[in-house]
Amino acid sequence: MSSEQDGAGIPCPGGGPGPGGGPEGVPEAAQARLAESDRVGSWTSDLSSAELVAVRGVGFEPAGLVLGSSIYHLGSQWGALGFGVWGKSGYYRSYPCPHGYSYMVEGHEWGQNWEHTQYEKGMEEAFGLAVSRLVSEAQAIHAHGVVGVRVTLRAVQAMSQVVEVTVLGTAVRRPGVAPLAVPFTSHLSGQDFAKLISTGWIAAGLVMGVAAVEADDGCGTRQILNSWNNWEVEQYSDAVERCREIAVHRLEQAAGQLGEGVVGVEADLSIREAGGREAKVADMRAIGTAVRQFRRASMPDPPLTIMRLADR
Repeated sequence: MSSEQDGAGIPCPGGGPGPGGGPEGVPEAAQARLAESDRVGSWTSDLSSAELVAVRGVGFEPAGLVLGSSIYHLGSQWGALGFGVWGKSGYYRSYPCPHGYSYMVEGHEWGQNWEHTQYEKGMEEAFGLAVSRLVSEAQAIHAHGVVGVRVTLRAVQAMSQVVEVTVLGTAVRRPGVAPLAVPFTSHLSGQDFAKLISTGWIAAGLVMGVAAVEADDGCGTRQILNSWNNWEVEQYSDAVERCREIAVHRLEQAAGQLGEGVVGVEADLSIREAGGREAKVADMRAIGTAVRQFRRASMPDPPLTIMRLADR
């Protein structure tokens, strides 16, 4: 019972800020910081020396350090039936009582796995807002994109259900090329960014997939947890597996809106206690860079042939 619901032949790419909408205005504090950098005539960067050389090697130069952030309150979703999750807006699966009792008999409850769609939507919107502000700063200094973006997500202490999303990276520009309507974003290192371009691929945008699936124990799961025998806790395994599938699916959907695929995926899966209830929530966030191909190209440096030094 379940319901699962350019010069040198290298273009200067256009991308997108990822989910959450287009660029917004640059905050006053950021405007002052960017104006000061422009007045002084220097740039800042979090690129390493090797990254800087790699980025320059494919025709880009650093324009300055840019960042975006969003502090976001996540809404509540009480139970699988509270917001129409059952068969309507998210994954749901029930686990009948193994003793044959109905769902409402005390002490013999059915287990339930269900998706936190409210949480997922909030996290996606917070990420989109932060990335759009990063893009706005890149536009303000006439950059074509941002490389080496670092994404930080954390709960704000002393503020219930509030998260902060921060993105920080180095804006880059390609001399002699007109500005883009929307600069690209990428979490790839300078070396990986350069390798992409030299082999005919380009970063299109930073994307994220997020999923959260809660497992409310039924008497069957509690029986396994209290057993002296070896048993798989099927309800928990299902929750983690489905959480991974949903997060990756959302990541692929986001990447499909910008490019042909996604590379450099960094996935973070955790299992936490549900607030105020004896339940577990599998929570996964997957972040990557959407890419698309602009030309066919062979590897610039083919692997070296290996010659055996000893007879066999």
